[in-house]
Parts: sequence; structure tokens; C-alpha cells
Amino acid sequence: MRPNKEYILELVNKNNWSQNKFAKKAGVSNATISRWTNGKRGAGSELIAGIIRAFPNESINKLFFL
Repeated sequence: MRPNKEYILELVNKNNWSQNKFAKKAGVSNATISRWTNGKRGAGSELIAGIIRAFPNESINKLFFL
């Protein structure tokens, strides 16, 4: 399962969240979000779970490439 980064970042912007607020909503560190958004790290299980936590009303099929 690979996150749809473009769509997720659109949601972050649409909600007017800072990177820090997204990290808090996802329950992960700001560094984790930063590394992922900058392409320095892939999305591990912690970040995948965090994305689902941050956007509970979004379709899994939109958030991730299955």
C-alpha cells in the first residue's frame, strides 16, 4: 500500500494545516512527515496508520494506491 502523496498534500492544504498540524493529527513526528514529503523516506506502517487517523472520512482508495 503506497500513499497517494499528491492527494494527501491537497487535503492538508485544503484543511489549511501546517506540516506540524498534519503530523499531530497523524500521530507521527514532524520529521517523519518532512522526510516523506521530501522523498527522503518511504511511508512505513506508522505513517500509513497516521494518514488514516488524520483523514478518517476519506476513502482508502483515494488515500492509497492499492
